[in-house]
Amino acid sequence: MQDKKICYSSLITQNLKDYILYTANLSQWEVHDEFDNITFTINGTRESLFNFVFCEDRCTELSVQNTLNYLRKRNIEATWVMNSYTKTKDILEKCGIKHVSTPKKALFNMKNYFLPADTVPNLRLNAVNSSNLLKQLDLCTSKIFHHNVGIVSTFFRGLPSCDDKNSGLRFFLVTLNNEIIGTCGFYTQDGIAGFYSDGVLPTHRNRGIGTQMVLERVKIVQQLKCKYVVAHCMEPSVNLYKRLGFQILGNLYLYTSSA
Repeated sequence: MQDKKICYSSLITQNLKDYILYTANLSQWEVHDEFDNITFTINGTRESLFNFVFCEDRCTELSVQNTLNYLRKRNIEATWVMNSYTKTKDILEKCGIKHVSTPKKALFNMKNYFLPADTVPNLRLNAVNSSNLLKQLDLCTSKIFHHNVGIVSTFFRGLPSCDDKNSGLRFFLVTLNNEIIGTCGFYTQDGIAGFYSDGVLPTHRNRGIGTQMVLERVKIVQQLKCKYVVAHCMEPSVNLYKRLGFQILGNLYLYTSSA
C-alpha cells in the first residue's frame, strides 16, 4: 500500500515537471539538464515564479551547488521542487536554499465518477487563445497571487499560438455573468490531468466558485479520457478537494534560491 501511495505521489510531481517543460518549450525558453540528475528552466524573468528546478532522488550536493552557482551567475531566482520522501531536501538546506511552502498533493480517480450538481450555474471557462486574453490572464493572476505584472504573459507567451482544442495545455479566464472573477488551467499527459493556477479574486471568494472551477475542468478532462486528476493545494483549499473526492497524498516541498 505504501509503495502504491509513493507511485501515485510521483505521478503528481511528474505532471508538474511535464507541464513546466512543455510550457518552456512552447514559449521557446531555456531548458537545462547539463548537471547530473537535475533539470531546470529559465523563463525570461529573474523571479522564481516560473524558473523551476527539478532534482532526481540521486542528485548530489555537487550538482545542486553547480546549478545554484549557474543561476546566481545569471542573477536568476528559482523554485526547487522536492518530494517529501527524497533526501535531497537536506542538501538544499545545507546549500542555503530556503523552504518557502508545503502544498498538499491531491489525486482523484476518474473511474466511475458521477459529477455532482453545479454549484454556480452561470460560471464559464473562457480559453486564453490570443495575446490580448493572455495579458488579461496576467493582470488577473497578479491580483490573485500578488506577482509582478508581466511574469505570466512572459512565461506563457507561446500559449496564443497553441491549438487550445487539441493541446494538452489550456488556461482559462473564469467569468460569472460575463465578469472576469478568476483563473484556472490544466495540463494533460499520459492520461493524467494536472490542475494549475486556480484562483478567485478576493471580492468573489467563499461563494462556491473554486468548487465549480474544479468541476468544469473535470467535465473537460472526462471527454479527454483522462484516468486521474492531480493538484497541489494549500491549506485553505484542502477541504474543497476532499469534498470532491480527492485523496490527499502527503506534501510537496517548495524551496527558493536567491539570485
